[in-house]
Amino acid sequence: MAEKLDEVIRDFIDFINGQEGMYIDALAGFKGHYTETERQVNRELTRVGVRASHGVKPTVIWVSYEDPSKPDVIHHSILRVKDYLAANSPEGSNEQQHAQSILVFIYTYWELETRPRLALAQGCKPEEIKADIMGDLRLLRNAILHAKGVIRADSLRGMKKLTPWLIVDQPFQANSERMKQIFVWLHQACALIMFTWLKLPDAEAQAAGIVKLALQNVPRKK
Repeated sequence: MAEKLDEVIRDFIDFINGQEGMYIDALAGFKGHYTETERQVNRELTRVGVRASHGVKPTVIWVSYEDPSKPDVIHHSILRVKDYLAANSPEGSNEQQHAQSILVFIYTYWELETRPRLALAQGCKPEEIKADIMGDLRLLRNAILHAKGVIRADSLRGMKKLTPWLIVDQPFQANSERMKQIFVWLHQACALIMFTWLKLPDAEAQAAGIVKLALQNVPRKK
């Protein structure tokens, strides 16, 4: 028995919500690392400055994983404090890599899983299922995977949603506000597909007012 379109949409929304939650949790983790390290550095610099007359010694941070059942540390990496702080700072390299991974994953899930299921539910070809934000994520995915996130002129011309944030020959810069807007656009895209399927009047205008779309899971009669 073929799936109903709303069932597919609900699954995709659940997936999107999971990615958004993971992104928010990761930002909290990066901020925690940054704050704790900065506080520790300040304590260390103050202590050394008081005790030593030869200036402040270089400070490094050890990042490691420990097995509580073994006394030895499983070493991971040693970084200069300023590099560690830069990586965990807002819009730092950790946030960039995490955001890029999520955007690539969302597009891949859409293209390989959700889009074919939507097409099957509507009795059409997958390429007939379209959404502006997914087209933008396709181009962004290609830039991330093949050009280290750098946006080329041909990719920029094809963008419909992300254009104001992009500069030719510069990498896409993610931040919490931009990611939040992307998640809103994803919900709006789902709403538009859903409203069009339901043949609601002014489907596009109604979908544009959506911030979060939630579908109730109602058991269907067999």
